[in-house]
Amino acid sequence: MPRPLAAVPDLDQELDQLYALPPEEFVPARNDLATRLRKAGQAEAAERVRALRKPSVPVWTVNQLARRHPDAVAELLGSGDRLRRAQEAAFRGDSGEAVREATAAERAAIRTLTQHAQSLLRAEGRSAGHAVLERIASTLRAAAVEREAASLLGAGRLAGEIGSSGFAAVAELAPPATRRSKSRPKDHGAARRREQELRKVRARVERLERRAADEEERADRAEQAARDARGRAEQAKAEAAAARAELDDLA
Repeated sequence: MPRPLAAVPDLDQELDQLYALPPEEFVPARNDLATRLRKAGQAEAAERVRALRKPSVPVWTVNQLARRHPDAVAELLGSGDRLRRAQEAAFRGDSGEAVREATAAERAAIRTLTQHAQSLLRAEGRSAGHAVLERIASTLRAAAVEREAASLLGAGRLAGEIGSSGFAAVAELAPPATRRSKSRPKDHGAARRREQELRKVRARVERLERRAADEEERADRAEQAARDARGRAEQAKAEAAAARAELDDLA
């Protein structure tokens, strides 16, 4: 009689639980989920899960914000959607006033979430320095205007830090709030040059953020190795002290 298949894990629920875990627990839980999926005959899903990278501390923090402060995240996503639509309209020649208003709302939402992030990190005993908070703010800013990333942010399942698609950067380049002559021809060449420059900057940001994430992962491994070494040293000291006490008793 053929052996029955293992129960197929509820992948959606499992992923939700996976991204709720602290970073140091992510890899073992991810591998366990991949193993269970493979045993359940879900080889393709198992491979996709095993390929998931451990979120950096900033990304983990952003995911926890979605769980602990969903209303604040929803406010950011709403302002991000308004900003994206306003920027698209600005590219078509509309006034930049809507861009400035949406940008102000987005910045206010990011400030609120960054404050929540600082409190969350401190409560968890993690570093809440300027560099970490800036990476959190940058990820929130980029995710808010990226449609696919916004969905992951709302679900608390971001896997990595996000480089701007160009929309966030364009907020600073919005046309001034002055009336332009309707008869003035649009400078399509300038728009193309601006888009090319944005693509270059976006690519550089993404490369640097990937490098930062890789370096942080290496630092995490080094910190774990140092903790293990300290544990072994403490054990050796305790054994040495016990041996010294035994020697003193015999002397």
